[in-house]
Amino acid sequence: MSRRTPTAVLPTLCAVLLAVIPVTVAASRPPPALVLPAGARIGVVNLLDSEVTHFHASRQIENSFLKTYTVSWSVSAMLQAAVKDRLSQLGFTIVPVAAGDALRRARESCFLDATLAKGLPKECGPLYAQLAASSGVSAIIVLGPGRNDSAHAGGSRHKELPEYLRGWCFVTGAEPLPVLLDMTELLLVGVSGSKAELFGRAWGGDGKSWTGYQSPADLKAFPEQQLNQLQPFYGAMLKQQADTALAALQVAR
Repeated sequence: MSRRTPTAVLPTLCAVLLAVIPVTVAASRPPPALVLPAGARIGVVNLLDSEVTHFHASRQIENSFLKTYTVSWSVSAMLQAAVKDRLSQLGFTIVPVAAGDALRRARESCFLDATLAKGLPKECGPLYAQLAASSGVSAIIVLGPGRNDSAHAGGSRHKELPEYLRGWCFVTGAEPLPVLLDMTELLLVGVSGSKAELFGRAWGGDGKSWTGYQSPADLKAFPEQQLNQLQPFYGAMLKQQADTALAALQVAR
């Protein structure tokens, strides 16, 4: 004959069991802030070539084509203009810094082949630390190229376009007006001694259509004057990117 636990005892047993079983609640943590003293020197580094890539998408794959143009704009100057408002507001000093040979050689591993959503690649941290030490800066803002792939764009990547597209691009053929794309990564890197840590990251993403566009006589040969119309568009996109990447930057009180 089986024994039964008295009904009155069950609530007590349940209460005891609940008391001893640990409950783990995942708490969302805000991203860490990079706090620097007022007047801190912030290095601004550009690793993006002064180029714009045109991709023409045709329903017949054999009629699609790609051409990259070198432009006369100073990307370094555009980057400094994009970060100026935020850094000036916080009382930091902008220091233009040349990338140097070591970081330029590592552009593939530190940007194009990197999954920056997971942080800086291990081999890239020392390069930023060395650059900061030689330039006398406490942090580095760096712009570099990304690809149209899930490692960079995540779920917003354009599956209808080739993954090898990188940098500043515009696409014709898909819409009445060319679509502007900003396939770049903008990073905020904090440096302490020999260590470098990623505090802010912003993927460029999609821009607006090329307003005021008129198709050139030869779609495979855009004149320089017409390409220059794109500079303010990419400048505005870079400004939005900078506001996102630098949101973690704070001044010590």
